[in-house]
Amino acid sequence: MMKKATSEESKKSSSWVPDPVTGYYKPEGQINPVDAAELRELPLKQKNLRNYAH
Repeated sequence: MMKKATSEESKKSSSWVPDPVTGYYKPEGQINPVDAAELRELPLKQKNLRNYAH
């Protein structure tokens, strides 16, 4: 006999939605990965913008 899904089990499984950037499907609650190289560039970009603003 098959076991019915409880509310806890249904919370664990999520629906899949298309990613607006790539178009591929991914789990609904998944966050986008952050690229370490992009994070390193952020302070440099902000510093350059401040230097050119003066």
